[in-house]
Amino acid sequence: MTLAVHSSRPVAVRSERRPLPRTRRSYTLSFSVGGAEGTLTAGAHPDGQLGEIFLRMGKQGSTLAGLAEAFSIVTSLALQHGAPVDLITARLTGLRSEPAGPTDDRELPQASSVMDYVACRLAADFGSGED
Repeated sequence: MTLAVHSSRPVAVRSERRPLPRTRRSYTLSFSVGGAEGTLTAGAHPDGQLGEIFLRMGKQGSTLAGLAEAFSIVTSLALQHGAPVDLITARLTGLRSEPAGPTDDRELPQASSVMDYVACRLAADFGSGED
């Protein structure tokens, strides 16, 4: 199956899900964007490819927390079906919404939204570095 998402080059996406092994490498990052605090946990396949994310924001039950959870599910499914990290992060980088502003990350001192920050962080940590 091939998927073209606003790109001049088609991207191969698997119809079958590539689940992560029961035990896997991951990291958890606490962050702040525009005064809003969150945590990002990223899990990788044995080959180092990103396979899942868990984004937690604010208190449970808030709109932002619900959107972060939905974003995590959809992104993780896309990754496990073969969507490249670079494609996902390219589409999310620069997205604007509140909260936005200064971050507590020296490498990424400003973000136009939480999604912008997460996309830039994942691109830096798991992207190919080509774009």
